[in-house]
Amino acid sequence: MWDEKQQKNVAELLRQFNGADEVCAVTGCSLEELDELSRDAFKCSFEKARSAFAAQGRAMVRQALMQQALDGNMKAIDMICRNEMGMGPVESRARNIARDEGDADAGEEDGFLALIRGRARRPA
Repeated sequence: MWDEKQQKNVAELLRQFNGADEVCAVTGCSLEELDELSRDAFKCSFEKARSAFAAQGRAMVRQALMQQALDGNMKAIDMICRNEMGMGPVESRARNIARDEGDADAGEEDGFLALIRGRARRPA
């Protein structure tokens, strides 16, 4: 059975997206013991605890990223725009290509579009 300090340590490891191997390495338990230890500590299977704590970790990362963006960090703003608003370069280019596909002046198929469609030319 994990003591209170070990429970907090395991919870923190799981919030940092560690898995069973890392938890076992830090706590000294075996993979076979994880579910039982997790049920005692968190009242659920290890996999459910891992999933719940990882969700908390993602929320904490997003919160920190948003704070950085609000503070004017351009990389954080860029990441939020790409991830949350669909403004990544691939998505933007694909939208532009789809919009311009009917253009008679476009000439040869765009190399990027060809790559997406699986028709990219192979190097000689």
